[in-house]
Amino acid sequence: DEASDIVIDCLGFGLAQKETILTRSGARPGDILAVTGLFGDTSAAFKVLLDRSEIPKKLRKQLVRTVLFPRAQLKQGLALSRLGAVTSSIDSSDGLAWSLHELCRMSHVGFVLEKLPSSPLARRYAELTKMKVSDLVLYGGEEFKLVLTVDPECWKIAERAVSRAGGTLYKIG
Repeated sequence: DEASDIVIDCLGFGLAQKETILTRSGARPGDILAVTGLFGDTSAAFKVLLDRSEIPKKLRKQLVRTVLFPRAQLKQGLALSRLGAVTSSIDSSDGLAWSLHELCRMSHVGFVLEKLPSSPLARRYAELTKMKVSDLVLYGGEEFKLVLTVDPECWKIAERAVSRAGGTLYKIG
């Protein structure tokens, strides 16, 4: 078929050692639910770009940057994969709510979300536009953070590994 826009599609292929692969299906009752970053910025950025929200120029620039220059949590994921502390994991490119749902579905467990991992920029945008910050955090996408479950006995080890890889591990449930 024909289209007026250019569409570029990519496929990545890689090899991994079986013991370092983090799956979506290993979460267990009692595991700690965590993320490798805060959420809501890209959701707010897409609203700025598509809805042309009127917000301060500095905030607009900071939010749009998250969409134009995405940062995958590859170093953090690799550091975690070597530990044996992570029981399940997924990237959040389709949004935090979907990622949580998928981990629950694949692991046959439920989660209690105790803390919403909202970024300061998303909270500011929500305040200015009278939106619910929870909508930005849960139903956005393209965040490229890791959503994972950690064996509680290994939490400190996982936290240090992510820190050494240049990130922060946030406990959310």
